[in-house]
Order: sequence, then C-alpha cells, then structure tokens
Amino acid sequence: MKHKRITSRKTIQEVRSQICEVCGNRTTIEPHHINTRGSGGGDIRENLIQLCTQCHINTHSGQYPTKEDCLKVVAEREGITYDEAYAINRRAMGYDV
Repeated sequence: MKHKRITSRKTIQEVRSQICEVCGNRTTIEPHHINTRGSGGGDIRENLIQLCTQCHINTHSGQYPTKEDCLKVVAEREGITYDEAYAINRRAMGYDV
C-alpha cells in the first residue's frame, strides 16, 4: 500500500532561498525534492533544497550534487545529522526506520 505523500505549500515557501544551497549562485533558484514526489517524497523541510538551474539539471541527470550530497546539505541546514535527515524522510514516505 502506497503511503500518502505529505503536501505543504507553506513548507515549500518557508525553505525558499535566493541562493543555491549547493553552489551559492544567486541565479534562478528552483525548489527540489530530494526524494521525488512520485516516490512518495513529502513537502517537508528535510526533503526540500533550493538549487540553481544548473545544479537542478545535474541532480536529475545523476551528476553532482547527488541525492546524498543534497541530503547532507539539508541536514547541516536543519542542524541534524545525515542519518537523522535520512530517517525523517524514510518515515515520511511510510517506511519503518
């Protein structure tokens, strides 16, 4: 049974930034779900990162930054460990962690 995805436009707005959280560019910034919406990734702070267009393209094509790289950045932003951020995301997707 598929877990219902957490949706929250408010949370997406709260984490918006004018700076790419990976490279620091101040160009066009796009929100990115580390765990895709299609796979059940929710609109939670631990699953959202702001990326410039180039970093966003690179992420989706499997280049740097990887999913793990993005999660490390988000964990640092949120003041938690990578493992905590990973576990929060997995629980939000309906997995037992």
